[in-house]
Amino acid sequence: MNKTSHLIRRLTFCLTAILTLIILPAATQTFCTGADLSFVNEMEDCGAIYYEDGAANDPFVIFGEHGAKIARFRLWHTPAANNYSSLADVKVSIGRAKAAGMQVLLDFHYSDTWADPGAQLRPAAWQQIDDLEVLADSLYNYTYNTLYQLHQQGLLPEMVQLGNEINGNILLKPDEPLYPNDWPRNVLLLQRAQQAVADINALAAAFIKTVIHIAQPENALWWFADAAENGLDDFDIIGFSYYPGWSVMSVREAAEAVAELRQTYSKEVMIVETAYPFTLEWDDNDNNLLGVDNLLPCYGGQPSPENQRDFLTELSWLVKEKGGSAVIYWEPAWVSTECGSSWENAAFFDFDHQLHQGIGFMDYDYEIKPAALDPVAVTFKVDMTGVDTSHGVFVTGDFTGQPWQLVPMQSAGDNIFSYQTTLPARSQGAYIFRNNNNWLDASRETVPAECALYWGNHRRYVVTDTAALMAFVWSSCNAIGGTAVAEWQRYQFEIFPNPATDALWVQSEEEISSITVYDAFGKLLKSNSFFPSQTVKMDVAELPSGFYFLKIITKEAKVITQKFLKYED
Repeated sequence: MNKTSHLIRRLTFCLTAILTLIILPAATQTFCTGADLSFVNEMEDCGAIYYEDGAANDPFVIFGEHGAKIARFRLWHTPAANNYSSLADVKVSIGRAKAAGMQVLLDFHYSDTWADPGAQLRPAAWQQIDDLEVLADSLYNYTYNTLYQLHQQGLLPEMVQLGNEINGNILLKPDEPLYPNDWPRNVLLLQRAQQAVADINALAAAFIKTVIHIAQPENALWWFADAAENGLDDFDIIGFSYYPGWSVMSVREAAEAVAELRQTYSKEVMIVETAYPFTLEWDDNDNNLLGVDNLLPCYGGQPSPENQRDFLTELSWLVKEKGGSAVIYWEPAWVSTECGSSWENAAFFDFDHQLHQGIGFMDYDYEIKPAALDPVAVTFKVDMTGVDTSHGVFVTGDFTGQPWQLVPMQSAGDNIFSYQTTLPARSQGAYIFRNNNNWLDASRETVPAECALYWGNHRRYVVTDTAALMAFVWSSCNAIGGTAVAEWQRYQFEIFPNPATDALWVQSEEEISSITVYDAFGKLLKSNSFFPSQTVKMDVAELPSGFYFLKIITKEAKVITQKFLKYED
């Protein structure tokens, strides 16, 4: 089958899925890929030209031809900085997406700027509203009138997102608390937004679906449970963001969260934001938001266009297999221009704006399991020289199931004990060696802090797509044969408290020489240099509530980027 017929087949299936997915069992769902292209208009105005194989082309055409079936656009009420992400700007984007054959997911932020788990400020136009019913009416009218304008111009989206990463309370004044959730208030507001969409559907004989979007799969699990208990149910799609560096879940665990959400609530489930860096380099002076902490060990801890593509392809296949309907990449066209970018190292275009292999996840045939996800051989070995082995030697960990089991290891001679098994590729978990068939602390090895990467007292196994060997000396970070733990496995740091109010402490295995704070736009806010130390303090009292990024540089010139939440008492 040629590329054109393959894309036509996917488009036909995907359009059918959008109309019927909610009533279909998981086995008959069709999977789609997409991209948030909210920055394209601005980047082009800033001088960006996008190339494929050396030829300039419309980025919407590029994404459409490579299999993207959903284009997502954020909408701000009255943008504070410029006119991008305004309704006028979004109309242009929707028209371009539809011309390229893509469906549209319109992302109402219900704010004049970024809304996320650390900030949910209402538009300035609604700041003086104190009555909840009046605020709900304003929300209804704004949602309805926006969609009505789009309807009048033939630009209705296929899906609308009612808020962006709404983990906490929504539509807040600056002095109102983001947490804990005021469920009666939040449910009332979201239901009024849902009603506006329902009324437009009735008026226009349309089938716009509503999406509720939460940041990170681990948060989606508790959030939707609480929402259901409080009566929020009349929406169509569960959406969540999955950024590996900001989530506690592995790729496989994120896919399992998709399955749990779909099975629990019988709703369509999408990953509406994800990303992975293809390099750690910069192409401008803006801080990159995705750093080394967003590289997954199961992909070798190294960035490349190929690893970016493989992460996305394998995540998407796992999501599809667990009943998910789509994976949408966040901002693959936010390249560096004279306007700067905080995301050029995670785009699908290199620093010359040439399309690279990252986009390959969009036209992958998801009927075919990626070969890298096949089980691989894994061997655990431990050197027990000088340790009592009269009661046997055992290994236990996540790979043994829940609850953990003690697995006997076989003597391989020279005080080496071994256990061989097969594990899923692209997986990781905790493990530890024991010298008795019990769960007493006395029978557990004492793992040094530098390689106790789980809970401060357990080892971490990492499985890529090739055979793996976990071979260490008992109670040591020394690998059998004298090889130390891989550098990307060893480097650790800790930020606390997070969330923070007045001060933030950073502890690192390596001495820290400087820390820089950036806002969500990548704007530098403050920078401190330190006499190299493993523990440093950063004053954040003057920062408004919201999410920020720390760029931590060690004495050895290693760079770590970490997200933190600042909130007011």
